[in-house]
Formats: sequence, structure tokens, C-alpha cells
Amino acid sequence: MFTPKLNLVITPRSEKDAYRPDLNPATLNILSHIFEFKIAAAIHLARFSGEKEVGRYLYTKLRRLWQAGLLESLQLYQGTRLGMPLYYMLSRDGLRVIGEHRHYDRSQLKTYQSPATLISSSLFTHEAEIVELASLEALAGTPKLTISFVGEMGAQKHDVLSDRRVEVLTPDYVAIYRVKEIQQVVYTEFERTNKSTSALVRKIERYIGHFSYEVRQHIILRLIFDNERLELSFWLHIVLEKPRLALNIHIITTNLTLTQTTEQFREPIYAHEGAVKLKKDGRLSCYIEGRVKMPVYE
Repeated sequence: MFTPKLNLVITPRSEKDAYRPDLNPATLNILSHIFEFKIAAAIHLARFSGEKEVGRYLYTKLRRLWQAGLLESLQLYQGTRLGMPLYYMLSRDGLRVIGEHRHYDRSQLKTYQSPATLISSSLFTHEAEIVELASLEALAGTPKLTISFVGEMGAQKHDVLSDRRVEVLTPDYVAIYRVKEIQQVVYTEFERTNKSTSALVRKIERYIGHFSYEVRQHIILRLIFDNERLELSFWLHIVLEKPRLALNIHIITTNLTLTQTTEQFREPIYAHEGAVKLKKDGRLSCYIEGRVKMPVYE
């Protein structure tokens, strides 16, 4: 999994080009993917459209959208300018266009971060990991199985309290698996830091509190951890302290070592509460006795 060192440069643009892009569905889909995942490179957008490689058309399209002032581009410097990865974000004009042509809430558009904010924070690494994960998963479909996505900016859930919209759910992305009439909605959270388990439990409880029992029968909450150590620490806490939590919502977990290729997303990479076993080797710990595939692949 690609984890970039934060050393970003905003690509300078002297002035907007006279080119005015055709705001057709393909163009709006590109802008929507970049908005919802906050950032994206050409390879990620290619994968979301079902392609394993980036074609010349997409490279040209992105450059023209940048020249027209709808995108900002960030170059990731890694010691040499040769082959510097190029990421795209929406500019203010890009946000205006997506607000006019797609049904996003105005408050969501206002919370979209500026390139300067992203560069000066630790968020870039997190967002880069998320779009990489989702785009790899996007290619895991089959002739009978389709997978679509909603990024964080499009997946946020709000409640209205005292005339204020209160953010209650912020999944990193949602994957929707469809096989004929069957639909499986997978809310995905990427946990890359050593966040306290109690904080993670509170996040899960927000999902339980937000969705009705009937809705929870048809969704999966997937936690992707940075490493297996964090994953096992989570399950040890659940088994010992919150054994009934997983009865209220279907929780599956995995980690980055098991999600580095598209093929792995079709394989048995997920743990669930029933597969977690306790052991005592000096101190109490746990292990996972057999992982499973995403239910639609079983």
C-alpha cells in the first residue's frame, strides 16, 4: 500500500486557459469522484471507470480541467522530480460546477478543504490511502457483480438538532455490491493510527444508534486497520469488554497487508467476532481462526 511522505507542491498556473470543457456526464463523474474522495490521481480515476491503466484520453482530460481552472494539482515530491505523483483536488470553480450539476448539500461543499490546508496537515496521507483502497476494490467486480462507491464527502450522515445539522456518521467511503436484485452496502472506516479502542467503540455505537434494526440487517461495517496488531487489539477489547456489540451490527475487519491488490479483495481477508479466539501466553491475547470473504463472494 502506498503511503506517501508529506512533501507536496501545488502546481503553479499562471492563468486560466481559454478552454471550456464540456460538462458531460463523464466530466461530472470525474469531478464527483475527486470531490467525494477529496483527492485522486489519474490511476484512481481510471480504476473507478473500470480500467487498470491510465489512457491518454484521461491524462488529457485532467490537464484540460486543470487548465480551465476546475482542478488544482498537487505534486508529491519524493527526492526527485522524475515521476512525481500528481494528485488532483477541486478548485473553487470546480466546487461551483459540481454544486450546480450534482445534488450535494451546500454544507458539504463548504467543508471541502483547500490545497493549502491539506498540505499543511497530516490528512493527505489518510486521504491518499483511502482513495487507493477504494480504487483497488473498484476493479474487484465480476460479470455478475458490480461495485459502486460513495466517498466520504457524499456519504456523510447528518441529524437535525435545534435547527442545526449535526454530523453523526463520516465513513471514509461506502462500497455498494450488487448481484442481480441483491444489494450489500459496506460502510468502510480506515483506522491508521493507534486510536483508543473506546473511541472506536463510540464510533460503532453511532452507527447502531443512527440506523434502525431493519436497516442494520442489510449493511456491513468494515474496519480496515493499518496493521494486524491494531486489528487484534480491537477484537480483544470487543470480546472482553463489549461482547454484545457485534450482535447489533455486522462488523468485519481486515488490515493493509491484506488489501494491497485488487485480487485480495475477492479472497478471505476478513475477520468477524466468531473467528476471534482467546489465548494466554504470559498475558491474555487473541488470534483469528480463519478469515472469510466478503459475503457476496461466498
